[in-house]
Amino acid sequence: MGIGTAGYSQSFDTLTFMSYNLLFYGETTSFCDNSNNNIGSKDAYLKKIVKHADPDFLVVNEMGASSVYLNRILNKALNVDGVSKYNGCAIQSNSSSIINGMFFNKDKIGLVSRDKVEEALNGSNLVRVIDVNTFYIKDPELEKGADTTIFHVAAAHLKAGNSSSDAAARGLAAEALMDYYVSNASSDNLFLCGDLNVYDSDEAAYQELLSSAHGDYRLYDPIDEAGGWNNNSSFSGIHSQSTRLSSTNGGCFSGGGMDDRFDFILASGAVIQDTGTITYVPTSYRALGQDGNHFNQSLTQGANNSAPSAVIAALYEMSDHLPIVADFKIRLHETTVDTTDSTDTISVVAPLQVPLATIWTQQNELRVESYASGAVIELIDLMGNTVFTHNLSQGYNVFRTDGIPAGIYIAHTKRQDEHHFDRVLILR
Repeated sequence: MGIGTAGYSQSFDTLTFMSYNLLFYGETTSFCDNSNNNIGSKDAYLKKIVKHADPDFLVVNEMGASSVYLNRILNKALNVDGVSKYNGCAIQSNSSSIINGMFFNKDKIGLVSRDKVEEALNGSNLVRVIDVNTFYIKDPELEKGADTTIFHVAAAHLKAGNSSSDAAARGLAAEALMDYYVSNASSDNLFLCGDLNVYDSDEAAYQELLSSAHGDYRLYDPIDEAGGWNNNSSFSGIHSQSTRLSSTNGGCFSGGGMDDRFDFILASGAVIQDTGTITYVPTSYRALGQDGNHFNQSLTQGANNSAPSAVIAALYEMSDHLPIVADFKIRLHETTVDTTDSTDTISVVAPLQVPLATIWTQQNELRVESYASGAVIELIDLMGNTVFTHNLSQGYNVFRTDGIPAGIYIAHTKRQDEHHFDRVLILR
């Protein structure tokens, strides 16, 4: 049987991440409503900010708990003025009235699956659900057989407040997230974005996230700025709250000036230390609109040349938080793919991690050589839907694919806390 071979050279791309607390976007409270936090005005402000930052991946906190608001952000602030590249992750069921949202550049990124962390390790409910979604990079040559990269993003809005009980609740949430990551994710490309509400680097939540006890799963702070951030001028260049000097808009916007570092983008060691396929771009981490000269001041007091004046004004009007932005370089995989002869169709995929199995398709069959007992395989389509799942026997496994539409799928092989992702192509 003759087999043709096609090779693809390695190239690079960049993803810009942004994490932003939108301040009760679409949610009405006793002190924040459409008169002092008008959603139509917020759409225009967010549109201006997003157009300036041009993120490929956007995590938001404090979005109203309805798909109406997720779709509104897509249609009113992201996919506007000729832009059509953004997609959103369906929201998770959530007991809170303000939730997280995730949006991504669908030209570069695809969704694999959605999940959430709801409970602390002691069985109590978290104050707010932590969303944890899995994505893949859309390599330009993906349909021709190029490999891809899987990454996981957690979106968190931890308990606010400066009491010991508030800090304890944040610590429980951080502990639950890290337990989830260690138990369910590959350690290569992990991210945490959101409003963590921590006051200093000694807080239990921050220490838990960065703990070396988690090994390769531990998270890192890209700017490595440990210390007492709260009301400390030494950290004036990284504070993200508050854009207002005093409480305004009927108490909807918090005051205090720029004196807290509440908002973060954290990443795993492989990302920060440049040992994987996604790498942090040094010096790219910033609080958008923060020039370091507004400690305990309003964002708009005096000159602020860190962004165009219209963007600074939009940041002030949009929220009492600043968005965090960081860039990450993507190393697109070099791979060689076997194509067809006159009788058989074979697609061989290069593994992303040390595999639990070797997976390929031949004619109308999915063939799996499993190297371990007790493993399970799932096929996930590019919309994140699981279309096939089956237990694997150690050794050679064959499954018919007649009922699965032709296309590209993520093959997720798992066993206990081991996970492996491959790309497979089903042809007809």
